[in-house]
Amino acid sequence: MYFKRNESYRFAFGRDVAGRLTKIEKNDKVTTDVQVLDVSNKGAKLYCQNPLSLTKDTKISLAFHLNATPFQAMGAIVWIKKFPRSTELGVHLNTDDEYKESMIRELKQIAKQEKQNQ
Repeated sequence: MYFKRNESYRFAFGRDVAGRLTKIEKNDKVTTDVQVLDVSNKGAKLYCQNPLSLTKDTKISLAFHLNATPFQAMGAIVWIKKFPRSTELGVHLNTDDEYKESMIRELKQIAKQEKQNQ
């Protein structure tokens, strides 16, 4: 499978965006805090200090807020980069049209605000 994210609205944040990652398996449902490094309609790159013994293809749920709008989606981990004290994760999210439209709207608003602040 090809996982290079080339979506038109892939947005890297200049500030921390807090999120919650929940590992979803039959008898194992654990939640940890993450930082969303970048996001698009179908995926995200996450920074995690407590990786919860995550592996590729682990089913997850990701929740975060952009401005005041909440986003939550189910998905799976597609890649993992381990560092001595942290982990970066690439996740593919299963999203619907409403999620995508809301995401595009919020990302445009954030980009507009950042441009005005320069």
